[in-house]
Amino acid sequence: MATMSMPAVRQLKDIPALRQLAVLAGIAAAVAVGLLIWSWSQRPGYVPVYADLSDRDAAEVADVLRGANIPMRLESGTVTVPQSQLYDARLKLAAQGLPHGNAQGFEMMQQDQGFGTSQFVESARYQHALETELSRTIGSLQPIRGARVHLAIPKPSAFARKNDAPSASVFVELYSGRTLEADQVASIVHLVASSVPGLQPEAVTVIDQFGHLLTNDADSALARTAEQFDYTRRVESDYTRRIEQLLTPMMGAGRVNAQVAADIDFSETEEAREQYGPDPAKVRTEQISEDVQRGTKTPTGVPGATSNTPPAQNANPPLNQLAGRASADSDVQSQSKQENRTYELDRTLSHTRKSVGRLKRLSVAVLVDHVPTLQGEGKDQKTVMAALTPDQLSKVEALVKEAVGFDASRGDTVSVQNAPFVEQQVAPIEALPVWQQPQVLSIARQAGGVLLVLALILFILRPALRQLLAAPVQAAALEGTVEDRRPAGESVALADDRVSLESAPPPVSPYEQKLQIARKAVGEDPKRVAQVVKSWIGQESGT
Repeated sequence: MATMSMPAVRQLKDIPALRQLAVLAGIAAAVAVGLLIWSWSQRPGYVPVYADLSDRDAAEVADVLRGANIPMRLESGTVTVPQSQLYDARLKLAAQGLPHGNAQGFEMMQQDQGFGTSQFVESARYQHALETELSRTIGSLQPIRGARVHLAIPKPSAFARKNDAPSASVFVELYSGRTLEADQVASIVHLVASSVPGLQPEAVTVIDQFGHLLTNDADSALARTAEQFDYTRRVESDYTRRIEQLLTPMMGAGRVNAQVAADIDFSETEEAREQYGPDPAKVRTEQISEDVQRGTKTPTGVPGATSNTPPAQNANPPLNQLAGRASADSDVQSQSKQENRTYELDRTLSHTRKSVGRLKRLSVAVLVDHVPTLQGEGKDQKTVMAALTPDQLSKVEALVKEAVGFDASRGDTVSVQNAPFVEQQVAPIEALPVWQQPQVLSIARQAGGVLLVLALILFILRPALRQLLAAPVQAAALEGTVEDRRPAGESVALADDRVSLESAPPPVSPYEQKLQIARKAVGEDPKRVAQVVKSWIGQESGT
């Protein structure tokens, strides 16, 4: 069976029509491959714009990019565009607010809630929508890449005497290298607290993706210590900035390095004092009251029966009787005097509360680099780094003292030193190899596509076309040889004119084909061929 199939295959191979059809099919395939290679070499590289998009966001992003005439591809939720149009695509999508994300905020309220929705489901949807809206608002801040908000809102009850207060927790994902300042954290806390009724700022907790707690209790000792530390660092930084800004115009940029250590007292002191002056007492008010009475018949003595009873003969008489007898010959007199004086004293009342963050002591250290100085004259003049003179150092020290408000009474110290700075040798950045540069890769891709197309044309299309064009000539030459081999006068029918493939002559070279055609022409019209040869000879003899 195998020996019978091989001659059949050879017989089909030598059929001119099939051979031409196969050549045409090969040419078409080569052209298609060349077009694919060319389009691949000229096609720009695609980069992802957004990945892991939901179906809704992917459809909206694709519609916007198509409307902006930006080529795009969508594969498994990832939208890719040409690298040259990446930023244009992102700007177009950002202008439309895309992508929205999987979470829905108050858009849930626009959906059909259904007839049998319970109050619990409505409350849960409202809380979820509120959390989503807060997450979107917090995520729009510059240092934050994404945020999630969890609200714990207790259900109010009419049977409870005291209801629990709501609380909230915020999770923020920061961009690489970004941090949140204390005021930014406070703004997030107050934003969430103001969005939920009854929520106090103290009940809001903020953490980042590293698990760091960004909110601290303001009343705790740790929070106060951190606040005091930050205040001290700000004071020191302000003094350092003053020194460097003052000395930079005189010394040059990068030639001054200052460090300030501030000792700040954060203790709170209250003092109440009452003080009397050493001056003698002074009369403020004085009141004198005096009463004098005179008369002859006015009875005196102790009223009562004793004064009316006569005394005994051998006893001493009562005092009232003696007084009456003594004053019998004179007027009765009664006198009383009262004095009331109020003295003014020196008195000082003071209530003092010392401010928090009082500067107790300041230590300043300044390092100054050598300054460039011209040395030499004429052509030999050159610039060298020279140390500061004592006068220059004293001037620098005086400027530093004035910049920081030096006070010797509180123990401030200032030290100014001059030393050459060590120049750091920065290693040069190694350039990318030529084969890794994007421009070279793009050019190599296009050049490779052109070379492949040229190779396809030269080594595949050209031989195929040559073989296709040479097939009719070869067939004509074979027919001529067959006719020449027939005996003269012999007439054979076309159906009986069969030549075995095994006995057919092998393919001849182009020179032999031309020679056979010339022989055939001589056999058919020898006179005409002789005339052509004669004209050739005449042209050669004439030249």
